[in-house]
Amino acid sequence: MASRTAACRMEDIGPLASDISDAAAAAGVDESAVSETLTTMQADVRAYPGVADLVFEYRRAFEYDPLVRRDGRVYFLLVPPRVWSEFAAVLDASAAVLAAVRAVHDRAFTAGTELTPEERGDWEPLVLVASP
Repeated sequence: MASRTAACRMEDIGPLASDISDAAAAAGVDESAVSETLTTMQADVRAYPGVADLVFEYRRAFEYDPLVRRDGRVYFLLVPPRVWSEFAAVLDASAAVLAAVRAVHDRAFTAGTELTPEERGDWEPLVLVASP
């Protein structure tokens, strides 16, 4: 049963799942803490207001369109750094785990969009996965 739950969670975070191990090792944190934080973050966004609604709000609120690409239920965004500060404020995770979570988003964004960090300016990658 535990492996089935883990598989469901990996599906819930889509392309973010493949980079958890490397990001956790680079940050020196437990892989399960990174996975749990990613899962919680995605579940929180889905619960309120929902991924599509949040993306819509971001598109209206920012001076530029943060949506770089959409691939099915996966949204690749570039957002102001304050968005990550807002997520950090509500996630129960250490600074090191949050750094690993951000690294996972960065890696998934790069793979999904092929934009290099130099092409992003001061905006930061955020990958949101809608419910299946």
